[in-house]
Amino acid sequence: IDRFRGSQQWIKKRADIKDRDKHLCQACLNNLYGTDKRITTDDLSVHHITPIKKAWDMRLDDDNLITLCRYHHEMAEKHVISARQLREIVPPMV
Repeated sequence: IDRFRGSQQWIKKRADIKDRDKHLCQACLNNLYGTDKRITTDDLSVHHITPIKKAWDMRLDDDNLITLCRYHHEMAEKHVISARQLREIVPPMV
């Protein structure tokens, strides 16, 4: 997994997902859990909704990836925000 996170394949996919999500936290945009401001562009990361450890074959699936701010990423990692909720707000690739 660590090797994958440093791969060109992941670096490109991560950039593609941030572009798809317009470099905005999708949880903030959808006013989920403790949103301070609806437009969050700082400290963003791309989150695997179904973790790589559980589904290696989904590691690059667009519908398994979402851009989140640090606050909402931590909530997603702790399952405070469910995978179902995240899947509902994943924008389509255009």
